[in-house]
Amino acid sequence: MCREQLPVWQEFYTKYQNDDIEVVTVAIDAQGAEKARPYVKKANATYITLVDESNRLSQLFSFKAIPNVLLMDGERVLNYWKLGGFDIRKKEFAAIVEAWVKKPTPEWLAQQTQADPRGGPNHDAAIDYFQRGLDYYHYGNVNEALLEWKIGRDLEPDNWVIRKQIWAVEHPEKFYDGDVDLAWQKGQIEQGT
Repeated sequence: MCREQLPVWQEFYTKYQNDDIEVVTVAIDAQGAEKARPYVKKANATYITLVDESNRLSQLFSFKAIPNVLLMDGERVLNYWKLGGFDIRKKEFAAIVEAWVKKPTPEWLAQQTQADPRGGPNHDAAIDYFQRGLDYYHYGNVNEALLEWKIGRDLEPDNWVIRKQIWAVEHPEKFYDGDVDLAWQKGQIEQGT
């Protein structure tokens, strides 16, 4: 879930909800639903929003960044996917989703699908460290959780899901008090943290 996109997804859902579609957004946040709830509420979202506290989707789909999109038909066939960088606010992505609602050919959808940026050789090990860290985190041992997460980050430095969980726990003011501080994040990237 990218909070800036939530209102646009609501507009899309309102426009197409009678076309037999569902929108489901997922927030990946180890700190839980209470962190995502204000943004869903602010967007007046009437679609379903889930919270993946344990990063299971990253495990399942091997992605390393958000936002992602998966478009599935009524038979649960995955018609289109883009892992990392999907932004419905951009015309080219909105056009793909709108075309999908109108049932385009499988060939057209295949041409729209981006290259597969899924995890590399250390992805599974990085996710294992993240999962161990979650266990520590949920038992209140934040320092041990951060140590495990940082090992996972070091194994897969381009895993922004893990990296942002570390940042959000260490610096919640940069994520949950109003807008996400993107300039601060850029500085963290430049420093290699």
